[in-house]
Amino acid sequence: MAARHRTDAESARVFSPAQITAYAEARLFGENAPPGEISRIELHNGTLPSQLERRLQGSDLQYERVRQRNPREPIYRAGNTLFIPQFSGFGRRQRYEEMIGAYREAAGHHLDFASMELQDDPRRTDQSYENNAYDFVAGLFVPDSSYEGRRVFAGGGIADISTIIFGPAAAVAKQAGVRERGASEYLDAQIVDVGGKPVLNISYVYADQAGVIIDKLMREYNAVARSTGRDRDIGLYFFGRVGGLLPSMARHDLVYPTGVVSETDLMQRHPPVYPLRNVLASGMVNRGKNLNSTSVINETVEQLARARHKGCMSVDMELQEVEQAIARAETRFPHLHPYAGVVLYVSDLPLRSDTLAAELDSDRGERAAVGKIITHITR
Repeated sequence: MAARHRTDAESARVFSPAQITAYAEARLFGENAPPGEISRIELHNGTLPSQLERRLQGSDLQYERVRQRNPREPIYRAGNTLFIPQFSGFGRRQRYEEMIGAYREAAGHHLDFASMELQDDPRRTDQSYENNAYDFVAGLFVPDSSYEGRRVFAGGGIADISTIIFGPAAAVAKQAGVRERGASEYLDAQIVDVGGKPVLNISYVYADQAGVIIDKLMREYNAVARSTGRDRDIGLYFFGRVGGLLPSMARHDLVYPTGVVSETDLMQRHPPVYPLRNVLASGMVNRGKNLNSTSVINETVEQLARARHKGCMSVDMELQEVEQAIARAETRFPHLHPYAGVVLYVSDLPLRSDTLAAELDSDRGERAAVGKIITHITR
């Protein structure tokens, strides 16, 4: 049988050049750093914001924080250069590199770009991602006095809290009373009240960062369970954005993944499905398989159409890490019983040329997703 040839339409990026430009400019620049005034970007991998600030201070550069419409990591401007501290992990690094590369091509903006290692040492960069996550989780538990300097919550550790919500803190605070806000530059964290029950809320995590954080949380919870002699149920709830692949979907619709397909397996006739036992999915519309993608910018029409043909209803970039981390915990720690509750809201419809370049018109989907989680916790 002759090989089927790809058409230009099938192999094209989902994002048009204009959409790439809009998407990147919303995430890189700001009112005090417009694109026309920037000629260089430095991505400082494995580097926390405070570390980068100390470096900038030591160089005598006059710098300021960029005022962005869609902030994630803090971005700094000094003269015609942007400095970005990237401390989340490998996936976040890849996303920045791909976005900036695609933006330079799409916008015709001849930016100098340097993706830099921590202390010019790739090994230090890679180890830094693990160290940052370890310090954060140790600061949540403070298992002994040697970790006091990393403490996240002044009121105490989280050893007695068994429910965690992953998702933007501001969204959770709209529907749950905040008991205490954490002190960590690595990740926003807060303890909220849900039906009289203390719940830990950890803000948005990226790609492999999700798996690393869960691994370290489960190790600490396992130590607590063994020291007390009591098994622990640990609820891990997640909300966030997802690309909708079904023709019936609209922005703000809720999605309940029950399995994950990796983009690396898509070319197989029957791609393996990694099961995600989602306690929120029972009886819900839009429940099923989710494609795990490593890139937004480089998604193609062919890739997503194939994923839909293989039964995927949505696409995101974190759920495979979540599923694998929970599976590892179940294998390693017989005294722990972690379970997942995942509800995502549609932020874009990539097979209809409706991409993340256009922001959502409200927080309606986000509010509904958080509401589903709170209802399940309090039932």
